[in-house]
This record gives sequence, C-alpha cells and structure tokens, in this order.
Amino acid sequence: MRNRAGLIVFSLLAFLGLVFFLSPAYGPYKTLSFVSQKTENLAASSLDLKKLETKTAAVNGITLGYRTIGRGEPLLLIMGYAGTMDVWAPQMIEALASEYKVIMFDNRGMGTSKTSLTPFSISLFASDALGLMDALKIEKAHILGWSMGSLIAQEMVLTAPDRIGKVVLYGTFIETRGLMKTLKAMDKMSTEQFVARLFPEDWAKLHPEVFKNLPAPAQAPDPQIVKKQKAAIGGWRGSASRLGKIRNDTLIVVGEEDDISPPAQGLAVVKKIKGSWLTRFKGAGHWLMYQAPLTLAQTVLLFLDSKENLLH
Repeated sequence: MRNRAGLIVFSLLAFLGLVFFLSPAYGPYKTLSFVSQKTENLAASSLDLKKLETKTAAVNGITLGYRTIGRGEPLLLIMGYAGTMDVWAPQMIEALASEYKVIMFDNRGMGTSKTSLTPFSISLFASDALGLMDALKIEKAHILGWSMGSLIAQEMVLTAPDRIGKVVLYGTFIETRGLMKTLKAMDKMSTEQFVARLFPEDWAKLHPEVFKNLPAPAQAPDPQIVKKQKAAIGGWRGSASRLGKIRNDTLIVVGEEDDISPPAQGLAVVKKIKGSWLTRFKGAGHWLMYQAPLTLAQTVLLFLDSKENLLH
C-alpha cells in the first residue's frame, strides 16, 4: 500500500457550476453558467488503462510507447510533468473514446518510452508528439494537453497549425516562472504534505474515496528524467508574444482553486487567442480530471463537436 501511494504521488507530480466565456478579443464577456445536478461517482473505473495494448513507434531516434482506444477522429492526449499515460483518469478516457479515437503516449524517458542524449525541451517534446502522428500516419488530430502537456500542445499548434484540429489546454500557462517556484517548494514536501494539497480541502472532505481510486503508474518515473523535464519547463520561453498567431479553435480549462497553474495563467492565454473558449470549474484544482472526469469529458466533447465558424 505504501509503495502504491508513493507511485501515485510521484506520478501526480504530473500535472489540475461551469462557466464559458467568449474571448476578450470580442469585447465584454458574455457568460453562460451551468450547474451540475449530479455528484459524480468517483469509484474506480471498469476501464484499466494498463490492460490496453501498448505499442511502440520509432520517433526522433527513440521509441515512444503509446495506446489507443475508441474510433473516430484522432484525439491525441499529452501528459504533464512526471506523469505517464497510466495516470489519465479512466472515466474521462472512456467517455472521450465513445466518440473519438483516443491516443495516449509516454513522453520520452517516461514509462514505456525511451530517451536519448538530446537535451530536453518543450519544443523537443512537441516534435516527438508530431513525430508520433507521422509514425501512425495521422495527417491531422485534435490535441489535449494537461499542464506541461499543455505547453507541448501550444508548441505543436504554433509549429504545425495545419496538422492540428481543435486544441484543449488544461491547466495551462503563458509563462513558467511562478510554476518553477511552486515545483521547488513541492520538492521539499513530505508525502503527507503533498497528498494533502492534491485537491481543494473542502472538496476532499466531501470525497475521501478519491484518494484510494487514484490511478498509479506501472513503474515510478526515473528521478533524473523528471529533473530533465523540470529543466525543460524552466527553459521554456513562454508564449505571450506568439499565441495571437493561433487560429485553431481552442478551449482553455481552468480550475478556480488551482494553485499549480493559477486561473490567471489560463485567463492570460484566452486573452491572446481570438475566439477561444474558457471553462472555469468552481471548487476544482490542478487534478480536476480526478474530481469530475465525466463532466470534464463532456465539456471537451461539447467543444470538439461544436461548429463555431458558421461561414463554413
């Protein structure tokens, strides 16, 4: 049990009422509020991600491990800091796979993926993800990036906008100086201290069952690889001057009580991307997908299924 808790905690260093906003580029906010009438069942899902077939693909001189589930247009999921594809919320994956072909993979050096001597960077991770699409003969895919994965998603759409359909940035950043301070502080936390801050305190008291149902990675990440990921995050140049170039439909997902990627970061991103959607979850933290996996999935599906440009 103690080893499992350690795996969960180390993995969860990965990165986080519903309100939609029109982008500030169109002037004053217009809001629509939604209040869920149901409490989500957070019991363990019947879907075991580790039992899905794991395949490998040759990408950028290394091999990346990946899994797929579902049918339809491809939706590429990009994991965050210190995480592996084992720790996506199974209920969310199952719901997304009901309409899309969901593709999960391990970033280089993590889980089932290999690495090389090439210095880590967010741009390199983006190149890996695009390379995986090439290897799988996917010309175009929707993408969803969580935390560090959302930085990778930003770089992907900025580098190859024609290869990307719609973009979901969950727990995202416009720059990472504050995040680096947070990661440094988290390094000094005990397991108990870290677990205590996984979810907003009031919510955690109402849902104590969430802790025993958190997915764990098959193997703990290599601390040296995590250190390299942290350096890649610290070396990211930010996107404030570049986000205005994005024309792909984009959804930014924010937890109102997220102290890893504070709401101000997501708000700064949405202000830069014309016509982007912003979804703000009250009472949600950085690990939102474990708090409301089905509601998050339904929000993403609504966005992906919506026809926003009425001229085409």
